[in-house]
Amino acid sequence: MRVNKQLAIVFLVTVFVMVACGGGYLTDTRSAEYVVDSGVGMGKRWVDTRAVAAELSAENLIDDGIHDPSNDAIAVLQEPREAMGAFPLDRSGAVDWGKALELGIINPRADIEGKAEMVVMNMDVTLKETGDMPWVKFTHTAHTKWLGCDTCHSGIFISKIGANEISMDNIFAGEQCGRCHGSVAFGLVVCERCHNTPQDNTASGGSTTTTGQ
Repeated sequence: MRVNKQLAIVFLVTVFVMVACGGGYLTDTRSAEYVVDSGVGMGKRWVDTRAVAAELSAENLIDDGIHDPSNDAIAVLQEPREAMGAFPLDRSGAVDWGKALELGIINPRADIEGKAEMVVMNMDVTLKETGDMPWVKFTHTAHTKWLGCDTCHSGIFISKIGANEISMDNIFAGEQCGRCHGSVAFGLVVCERCHNTPQDNTASGGSTTTTGQ
């Protein structure tokens, strides 16, 4: 009887968790909780419908392991929560720098003097070897709005389709995309920021490139 009671409790707790955590999302793959939306000229893309974080997730400067807390100059630096507290956030509490750029909150310089202009490249690369996860549509536009081509090519990535064996193991080890993401760019726990395109079940792998008009 005691065993049956315990099993009943476990069952009820499991049901409660499933109901509480279920978001009622529609999906095309089992990669899960994102609504598939369509827009003019966009095609289908994954849209994260979960609420963003309420406040910026950032350590104080004296605790971040980067700044020297014994240096008196630290007092003149602005704390991250003060400097970026009103910036758009993703669901992990990190600044959504792409959105901040889009909204005009930040305006990166193309050179030290601020006289040059960024050369924006309108070309998407869709990576399809993602297992059961949505495909990754890498947009050069979002990156070249504030990075030069030589930031990635060819020290990190070879400029040729199929020449880069990108893997999550490499990324988590701080290589490839992980050279920036997880440190100066958004972290690796917000999967939908990269895995943003549902599989259409018409291709078995590889990658494709599309260039804007």
